[in-house]
Amino acid sequence: MASSLVLRFAKENKRFHQHSGRMAQMGKKTSHRSKHRARSHSESHAQGTITPVLEGNPLVPTGEARWINTEKYFLELCSELQKKGIFAFDTEFIGEESYYPYTCLIQVATTDMVALIDPFAITDLTPLYSLITDPEIIVILHSASQDLDQVEKLMGTPPQAIFDTQLAAGLVGYPWPLSLTKSIETILQHDVGGHFTFSQWDARPLSNRQKVYAADDVRYLLAVHDFFITKLEELDRTDWASNEFLKFSSKENYTFNLFNTVKRICKNKTPHKKEMQRIQALAKLREEIAIERNLPTRAIIPPECILALGKKPLETVAQLSGLRGFPKNIANKYGNQIITALANAEQLEPIQLRKSDPIEKDAIVRQELDGVWSLFNAWCVGNKLSPGLVTSRPIFTEWYLSVRKGGIIQDSPLLQGWRADVARQFSEMIAGNSSLSFSYNETLESRSDKP
Repeated sequence: MASSLVLRFAKENKRFHQHSGRMAQMGKKTSHRSKHRARSHSESHAQGTITPVLEGNPLVPTGEARWINTEKYFLELCSELQKKGIFAFDTEFIGEESYYPYTCLIQVATTDMVALIDPFAITDLTPLYSLITDPEIIVILHSASQDLDQVEKLMGTPPQAIFDTQLAAGLVGYPWPLSLTKSIETILQHDVGGHFTFSQWDARPLSNRQKVYAADDVRYLLAVHDFFITKLEELDRTDWASNEFLKFSSKENYTFNLFNTVKRICKNKTPHKKEMQRIQALAKLREEIAIERNLPTRAIIPPECILALGKKPLETVAQLSGLRGFPKNIANKYGNQIITALANAEQLEPIQLRKSDPIEKDAIVRQELDGVWSLFNAWCVGNKLSPGLVTSRPIFTEWYLSVRKGGIIQDSPLLQGWRADVARQFSEMIAGNSSLSFSYNETLESRSDKP
């Protein structure tokens, strides 16, 4: 098992350098993000002020970050992290030119130290990744989703004891989504300075400013984690947080989700049955080709082309190649597969996206929906809960109209986990079984009162 993981990581590393070489040779096909990354990279190597580390907090390590680029130091670091039983974790990656993001730097921290790991110099990252998949070791991240993809991909098993400080912030009333910089500024009253998220992290050597920025991404996380743990306990929401973090330990969180992909492609559109079947077929095939080629899905078939082909399917590769915005190289190589997928799409069970209730077009009802959505937002804020983390307006509207009619939507996200507790309290007011009251004492406060 261990040897196969080492081999898999080595292949990923080799593929990264091959891909980097191809991109350098092609050189000219650069996305907006790539250009932004190049500008940020230039700034990171220019002369500039480096903000001093926050002093005096026992949970914030103040030493210079260690640079880990040998197996010996890497294994010693992993042993140190294992003994601690809790550490902060982050990565810097490049994702706009490939299907699988390329990990270019790994940052870890404890209350005693910060370390920057060079994944190009370490042939086997499994000693570190095995700690992240160990249920006995707490791993702290901020906005964890993308940083954990590579762990699950290489280990074949999802991470376990994850604590996401961005999610925790929303659960105790901070805006959603709150950046790490704002979290540090608000909680620790410390400004970490420059931001180089889109730097060219695959370039070596890294500048001192890049290293400081990367180190600060984990340096303060244990102090932020400690603050949110206290707040969650005060509000009796520790179980809510545990429930929310469980998604990082689910295999489904790291697999292709056709429904969500189709929803993103369609945005606010509601295609008819045959159109939806074609969109589904193309979305699935696009994913398969993107994985095979290790290219972004947009580079295979742009969303606007999927929508156009959903509306009006084409029958020949030549027609496909002539479609505005459709990549000609993809049409030439995969055109027959795409035409076949369109022809066979009618065999698929069409996805059902939410359609607006006709009653929403009524001016009086629309005003009511605006008002109750604002009321729900104010009620959440008054209860030290970020409304943006609880739900979105479309989901809330569908749920509210159902409750208003005396019905229920069984699969509504507002009826799952801790969100069901929030929705139940608000629905009591709608049913006339309780009332909401608001007061102001330096911050907005709200409560639900039984008559």
